[in-house]
Amino acid sequence: MALVVSMAPLLLLLQPGRGFAADLVFSGSLERVRHESISVKLADRRLIDARLPNTSRLAAQNIAAHYNLGDQVQITCKPIPPVWDKDASRFQYLEVAKLRFLRPPSPEELSGVLASRPWRGGENLLRRPASADSAPNLPRADPRGIAAGGPDSVAYARLEHAREVNLAYASHMPNFVADETAKRYTSRGGSTQWLYRDTIESEISFKGLRAVRQHVRLDGKPWDKPFQALPGFKWYGGFGTEIEPLFDPECPTAIEYEGPSEVRGERLLAYRFSSPPDGCFGPFAVGYQRYNPARRGHVFVDDPGGNVIQLDEEASGFPADFDFAQRREEVSWDHVKIGDASHLLPVGADFVVTFSTGDRWHVTVEYKNHRHFEASTNITYR
Repeated sequence: MALVVSMAPLLLLLQPGRGFAADLVFSGSLERVRHESISVKLADRRLIDARLPNTSRLAAQNIAAHYNLGDQVQITCKPIPPVWDKDASRFQYLEVAKLRFLRPPSPEELSGVLASRPWRGGENLLRRPASADSAPNLPRADPRGIAAGGPDSVAYARLEHAREVNLAYASHMPNFVADETAKRYTSRGGSTQWLYRDTIESEISFKGLRAVRQHVRLDGKPWDKPFQALPGFKWYGGFGTEIEPLFDPECPTAIEYEGPSEVRGERLLAYRFSSPPDGCFGPFAVGYQRYNPARRGHVFVDDPGGNVIQLDEEASGFPADFDFAQRREEVSWDHVKIGDASHLLPVGADFVVTFSTGDRWHVTVEYKNHRHFEASTNITYR
């Protein structure tokens, strides 16, 4: 069984199966303030998300007026029933009860927040402190990637061609609709036997690199809640969001040419890649925690086109207090005809996640019946 890839803007959301009787206290860098929520980054790189209460003292605008990005703070949170946060596109499981300023960030702490790509996207009411300009730069991979034989080799030229082709593809990905069928399997306590769990079907609409599911069905029955509310492991990659984190020269992703390879009967060029924690691939979420781990894997492109045909990715190195131990994903693309035109589009994905308990989930995803995205379609977030 081939295992691989993930994407990112990549998030995985699980409803935790345990409750908390007491308040929870966290200390770390103030990473983000939205109108309804706050995020704090801990020393082990975990992000803690919590809802802001409807009080003037803890209102987002008041916090933004008195705090800067990277400030060292302590938050005391109380558990709440899951509440959907539209701005953050996730459920919130905690609510802030207290927020206490500890001290300004050190240059290294501030760099740790600034170097994390995900903070740059989306709403953030926090100011960037003046000291940010003097913060030391963290080590980064060569943004050009690494190619066998040096910059003048044919391998390097092919890599740069693939980078150009796929970044152009990602920025002009056609809007389309497809039928998504996902089958989920589970394995308990390190067992090698997979047990079928359920089938989830939906109509998935792709607008650029954004995917929206509607008409979700769980084992043939309509699911009238958001997709994120489904029980168990959710998948979010597999439809092109992996491209920019892999090839964007601003991302700390190193790429090395490996040579010719055969995938699904097609002769392709293989590259291996690696990305450090807090790279561009985006975080995983479990309940109120998020973490953006290191990634490594392989990408296979056609020659001479340079188009990605398959991408395999493994995420590992999760903190001990995070429920994930490993996540692997494989995404495949193929030429699909929509109307009179042929497009290179995702046709399948495969996910395997291992939890710290040894329990595993396996999800196989298939995309069929690709068709034009209609602007008049009534889209709901499921």
